[in-house]
Amino acid sequence: MPNLLAAIIAFGVMIFVHELGHFLVAKRAGVTVHAFALGFGPRLVGFRYGGTDYAINLLPFGGFVRMAGEDLDTAADDPGSFRRKSVWQRMAVIAAGPGMNLLLSIVLLSALAISIGVPTAVSNRIGTLLPGWPAEQAGLRPGDAIVAIDGHPTATGDQVVDTIHRHPNAALTLTVERGGRRFDIRVTSRLDKARNIGLIGFSPEPIRERMDPVRAVGWSVRSAGETIGAVFTALGRIIRGNSEGLSGPVGAVIFLGEAGQFGAEYFLYTVAAISIMIGIFNLLPFPALDGGRLLFLIVEAFRRRPVDPKREGYIHLVGFALLLLLLVTLTIRDVGARL
Repeated sequence: MPNLLAAIIAFGVMIFVHELGHFLVAKRAGVTVHAFALGFGPRLVGFRYGGTDYAINLLPFGGFVRMAGEDLDTAADDPGSFRRKSVWQRMAVIAAGPGMNLLLSIVLLSALAISIGVPTAVSNRIGTLLPGWPAEQAGLRPGDAIVAIDGHPTATGDQVVDTIHRHPNAALTLTVERGGRRFDIRVTSRLDKARNIGLIGFSPEPIRERMDPVRAVGWSVRSAGETIGAVFTALGRIIRGNSEGLSGPVGAVIFLGEAGQFGAEYFLYTVAAISIMIGIFNLLPFPALDGGRLLFLIVEAFRRRPVDPKREGYIHLVGFALLLLLLVTLTIRDVGARL
């Protein structure tokens, strides 16, 4: 339960940061902001300040910043209308949300690199154990060193992990070093069907290198770039019809909660990765998403005149309905998979 609560809070922070990006740049551009909300549907709590209504709503599927002029609700000569701003200002407002998700990821990764260091390798010591898995059931403890498997020496964590992965559904004899003494423990691995590997439910203790702020930011940017590449690879698989890894907000929260079982560090790495995923997803050129709105603005920039606002509004409305249907479908699938 604590892990699930932490996951819900983390997911809320990612949504908040995304909408905060839209909000801050809109304010900077002089756009009148009517509402700043987390979630959709019925209002749970909220307040009004400075002409903006701040609220938390019932359905935690995302959030929104409602600006004057977005829905043709503002007079054509109102200086606070979103549509009165230059195309470049509007692009900045729209792109700021995904940009903040990327920035959140870089900040988290940099903080980890500075405070506890970057994993450069893994040792043969156990870092964390998954409750109820064979490693814990066999009596292994965090800090134990696995120095051999079936009599074969394992001096590094890579050797330990590789050996276990190559033996799914197999009884293994682990030679363990604890407190200066050595003894053997028998453990039977489980089969991970998705990857066809053996697992016993532990993560090796990482070997770390702490970085100064400049190096930490550089490493974080490179790591974020690698994650972006992985996200596009996954999107390519989904486009080709393989939607096995696709999940909605509920699935993301559940996955975050499960990541929390491996400790705070792994949890924060997962938060950073999901924050990037949220940013990339919102940049897809689909109606109602930030990417869809950016696409209309790019067309306007080339044509030197905007697309008919009513026609654009209808397209975004249809896109929003389809997205809501997708989220509901994914939520039902995510919940069903856990029942």
